[in-house]
Amino acid sequence: MQITSLVRYDAARTALQAASSVDEVKDIRDKAQAMAAYARQANDTALVEWATEIKVRAERRAGEMLADMKVNSARARVGNPQLSQAATIAPTLDMLGVSKDQSSRWQKLAAVPAEQFERAVAAAKEVAGEVTTAAMLRINGKAHVSHNSGENEWYTPPDIIERAREGTAAEDSVETTG
Repeated sequence: MQITSLVRYDAARTALQAASSVDEVKDIRDKAQAMAAYARQANDTALVEWATEIKVRAERRAGEMLADMKVNSARARVGNPQLSQAATIAPTLDMLGVSKDQSSRWQKLAAVPAEQFERAVAAAKEVAGEVTTAAMLRINGKAHVSHNSGENEWYTPPDIIERAREGTAAEDSVETTG
């Protein structure tokens, strides 16, 4: 079971990198979201962790694509005024089946530096046992994030949790040596 899960995880990550359209990425995201729901019902914590991570990675990839579409469309019009406007306009969010809120959230995920994103993924898995979009958006130092998501919870940023853990470890070593 462990090896099968690892193979599927790697396949999902590879598929995200190979995806060439927002629709492909959304399909991977939707499948991961459905898998996470199933895993919660089955009380499969490892699968919840895996599926939620893939979902957030798909949202990040979609954000990268959406940001690129916006930039490339604007650059094409400026760089070559001979192109017809219809040929250079990126598809609308409605055409892509993406809400403005989703686009904003996903592009914010895409804007997080890769190393910081990876640390936040690891921290979210360790602290909460799953990776959520809201948790990933909090990594930029915002303690409260609702973004009209219906989530009105206040969280401790991962860097504060890590510093607290480091302080606890230091206290433990003092107690054992003192």
